[in-house]
Amino acid sequence: MFVDIEVLHLGANDAHRAGGHAMDGVGRLLRGPLQAGMFGRFAAAEMFHDVLNSAYAAHVGLLQTHGETLMSLGGRVYRAAVEFSDMEQRNAAALRTVPCISST
Repeated sequence: MFVDIEVLHLGANDAHRAGGHAMDGVGRLLRGPLQAGMFGRFAAAEMFHDVLNSAYAAHVGLLQTHGETLMSLGGRVYRAAVEFSDMEQRNAAALRTVPCISST
């Protein structure tokens, strides 16, 4: 089996960077909450505000979940790359200790 450690590192970096972008988006969304009464002070406007506020909260939560998932995935991929690299070094060292019994 061939594992390209460099490609794993690139993928881990990309996932981590994407997670950071998602978390930046959460921060930006949280800076601009919807103000009560911004659509007027009548029943339909207040109902619209409530529906919009619920969608806003759901989007913030979903974006935060995506960001955390991507950052976690990046960390796991990086750890896998380290494990593959360490395993390769251990296996290579073990092979070097095997005596050569060939006469050719």
